[in-house]
Amino acid sequence: MRKGDAQEIRRLNRRAILEGLRKGPLTRADLSRLTGLAKSAVSRLVDELLQEGLLEEGAFTSPALGRPGTLLHLRPRARFALGAEIGVEGTVLLALDWRGEVLWAKEWAHPPEAGLSERLRRLLREALSLSEGALGLGFTLPGVVVEGRLLLAPNLGWKDLDLTPPSGLPLPLLAENDAKASALSEVFLHGETHLAYVVLSSGLGVGVVAEGRLLRGANGAAGEVGHWLGEGARPCACGRPGCLETELGLGSLLAARGGGAGDLKALLARARRGDPLTLRALAQLGEALGRFLANLAVAYDPARVVVGGKAAELFPYLEAPLRRSLEAHAFLEAHRALPVQPSVYGHLAPAVGGASLFLARFFELGGLWAQRPTSQRRSV
Repeated sequence: MRKGDAQEIRRLNRRAILEGLRKGPLTRADLSRLTGLAKSAVSRLVDELLQEGLLEEGAFTSPALGRPGTLLHLRPRARFALGAEIGVEGTVLLALDWRGEVLWAKEWAHPPEAGLSERLRRLLREALSLSEGALGLGFTLPGVVVEGRLLLAPNLGWKDLDLTPPSGLPLPLLAENDAKASALSEVFLHGETHLAYVVLSSGLGVGVVAEGRLLRGANGAAGEVGHWLGEGARPCACGRPGCLETELGLGSLLAARGGGAGDLKALLARARRGDPLTLRALAQLGEALGRFLANLAVAYDPARVVVGGKAAELFPYLEAPLRRSLEAHAFLEAHRALPVQPSVYGHLAPAVGGASLFLARFFELGGLWAQRPTSQRRSV
């Protein structure tokens, strides 16, 4: 056996152990049965992982059948990554540990005229001051991201921009579309195989997972459903009239239906006070989203839909009209009961997706992160 083969087998076996423990505490004997590895091999690899600080030992078990054992856990906060969302109104930066816990988060607004380079400088300044021990920084953008370039971000007015990080940066960087990164985080955290992840904020985008793989398309534009053309005539930021997000984007809601609410916080406050105009506007948005999801179900047939972005925090007001509309317009009987849930991370979800780019890679490598990614131009 070649040396490289032995290293790859070790990596795969470590990954099997770590993935097993992601589902919950297990003993060494449990891991042997789960992975099919010999008990001696499991003990050797577990000792490695304990010494590296990735695992910790917990309670001693005394099962009715079999030998007693000690439960093993993934050690909380043993590894973490930074994630960020560079959005239309501002930036979110957070740290996510390898068990999916948000360790901290911070946000700041941008002036509308701030360009990508200005926003990236601020992000890197904030991130580098908090990056000790981080696997990397994954940042997301509301646009088409391919091979380290932002091809188009209509709501930011950006086109064909280089996302290559500065040379000599002490922290690996990866860039990704916000909806795609959010969908990938669901694959990483929950093992999704058929999923549509809807990011509804200023614009509208979808990350689609089919057969466990993210759909990208020939030019990276798969999921840019906010730019499906409808019958309307309202101009879109992309320059074409009638794009879907001119009806479903939160910017449209605030401008045309929000009763004068200037931002999401104000809109939520009005909804909580029971303001009739705001509640009617949200009901209209929920009904429109239900019809949109009926179309999305025909296009991609997901097993589950997650709603992220700022709309996740509006979901309690959108859910009932959304479900009624989806049931009324569903194509297949199964689509009438399509599970639709808000992201547990709320508006932090795109930044969580950015961090997941590195955390998923860490597990894929079996926790062997001695060599950082050599290519920083390619998005995951």
